[in-house]
Amino acid sequence: MKFAYAVTLNGTEILQECTYHTTELLEGGVKRLSFPRGHYDGGLIALELVCDLDGGVYRCALNLRNTGEKTVRLTRGDVGVSFDTRELELHYFHSDWGAEYTPRSHRVEREFSFGCVSGRSCKGFTPYVECHTGDGCYAMALGWSGNWTCTAFPWVESYCDIRPWTYCCVMGLSDGEFFHDILPGESFTTPAVYVSKAPDREEACLALRRYYRKRLSTMDEELFTPMPLEYNTWWPYEDKLIDENVYQANAEIAKKLGFRYAMMDAGWFGRETGDQTWFEKRGDWDMVNTERFPSGMKAMCDKAKGIGIEPGIWCEIEAVGRDAELNKTHEEIIAKRDGRSLGYVCFGSKAGREWAMETVDRILGEYGAKWIKFDFNLDPGFGCDRTDHEHSAGDGLYAHYMGYYQFLDEIRRKYPDVVVENCSSGGLRGDIEMMSHCTVGFLADPDHTEFHLQLFWGALSFLHQRCLLHFTWSDVMQNHNRGVGCPIQEDTPRHKLDYMVRAAMMGVPGFSYKLPELPGWALERIRELGEFYTEHSAAFILNGDAYRLTEQPISGGKGERFPVFQFTDAEKRGLVFAFRLTGAPEAQRVRLRGLEPMREYTVTWTDAGREERLTGAHLMEQGIDFDSLPEEGSEIVTVF
Repeated sequence: MKFAYAVTLNGTEILQECTYHTTELLEGGVKRLSFPRGHYDGGLIALELVCDLDGGVYRCALNLRNTGEKTVRLTRGDVGVSFDTRELELHYFHSDWGAEYTPRSHRVEREFSFGCVSGRSCKGFTPYVECHTGDGCYAMALGWSGNWTCTAFPWVESYCDIRPWTYCCVMGLSDGEFFHDILPGESFTTPAVYVSKAPDREEACLALRRYYRKRLSTMDEELFTPMPLEYNTWWPYEDKLIDENVYQANAEIAKKLGFRYAMMDAGWFGRETGDQTWFEKRGDWDMVNTERFPSGMKAMCDKAKGIGIEPGIWCEIEAVGRDAELNKTHEEIIAKRDGRSLGYVCFGSKAGREWAMETVDRILGEYGAKWIKFDFNLDPGFGCDRTDHEHSAGDGLYAHYMGYYQFLDEIRRKYPDVVVENCSSGGLRGDIEMMSHCTVGFLADPDHTEFHLQLFWGALSFLHQRCLLHFTWSDVMQNHNRGVGCPIQEDTPRHKLDYMVRAAMMGVPGFSYKLPELPGWALERIRELGEFYTEHSAAFILNGDAYRLTEQPISGGKGERFPVFQFTDAEKRGLVFAFRLTGAPEAQRVRLRGLEPMREYTVTWTDAGREERLTGAHLMEQGIDFDSLPEEGSEIVTVF
């Protein structure tokens, strides 16, 4: 594997495969490779690709420093790898609302590219790619939340040597409209690309998961030990049926079930009008809906804390609805393109960031919320081109995201005991960079179990399970969850409830139900499952390794129909979750991973009541069977 980059400076394309480099050993055992180069085309630019190696993962970014006397315009800045192979197949994910982490593949024979121009990193495709070659798998995740492109191509000529079996794959923020002017004496650093190479896909992805947990996760481990269960008001009530009494009634039951947080979603802000929904009022966060919440938001939070549960509040801090007063009172912070509003606050504007922090200070400081959910339900496209903000006409989207990262970091410094949740119409901005500034990330709006397993499998390609939040199969007022409004009824089989709840227990579990209307047996079972999660989550979910023992399940009856996931803790113990989907075969055998070969383990099927004593070598070479699950059933096996 060699590193490569593709840049365009003043209209001149530069494609560079890096060979010569300097090496440094940094603190913490990180090995740094630096690839310097100079370029002159109307301006002198020093280019240096820096790749830091830690735990089998390279973090690569290109720094461009203008050492000349003329401005240099950058319109492309992509980073990646080149490799010698006779064939290259890409595996990647298409992504849209309700279709996040839909797998795609492509065999590269000529230049091929895919990417995003919606302004949200995961609206179109996910900024992640696997390059499957003759000598293994290269897993690459781009750390960027806006527009981007991934390009792969055969590279038949380099340094005058004919090499017909060389391929290259690079990723970066180029989108056809972006430009950034590097002034004399100034520098620009491209978004980072994280690269892991291993003999197979799962080992390459495991290295990325471990790297995220070690280097990128912002989670306070003390706060998340044990990991929490969260209640959210949204799907069963939305903004139509929610009020302070409904919130309180659900929070009281959630506390009895062992939940630590109760989230108040949309519906709490803005004036109450007959024809407006939350969507049109976004931005008026200083206006509490006093008809629904006459006691105010501080009183709501205080009352929740009084019963022993931490309150949370949803806020779409960037968005500005059509009817929001903010459009009139703070016109100077509104993102615009060609003079027209884009419907969001430009965080490339210092005034925009200051306004946003004042809003957050009210929610977290004055009201006292301990969980804040940031949503983003719009496509900013190519971004703001106003020139009265702190950016140019060509890099407004870039400036917005750099400002938004700064804003998120400031929140975590100012309120270290608060959970910061990333959401964007579900999972449409869940890239590795965004997740390095937030505590947890929401996977998608639809949450029926088959789709959840598709999402969870896909997200484990580059993210650690500790940050993956999703609801169990919710009560909904709409028809997006297979048309099922209330998935838990008095006659729902217990095995199906277990199947729904256990799927979310592999990450951070959220629950969105009308809790006062759930059957008593279901509430008791949720409490029991929650106790199991609380007991084991710190060791296996927060700090453990995840292994996908099967291929990806796909919503709609496709893909793997009997998916199995394994989690291994620091003591090399295992926790195995199996799910039998509709249309699955009657039995599944999987070989476990990451155990001690010579150690004898007690293997217990918690539902089947079966127990065996087996060595780690046997479990990894011969595997274990699941053969007594009903369709839409599950099993947990402990390997202790």
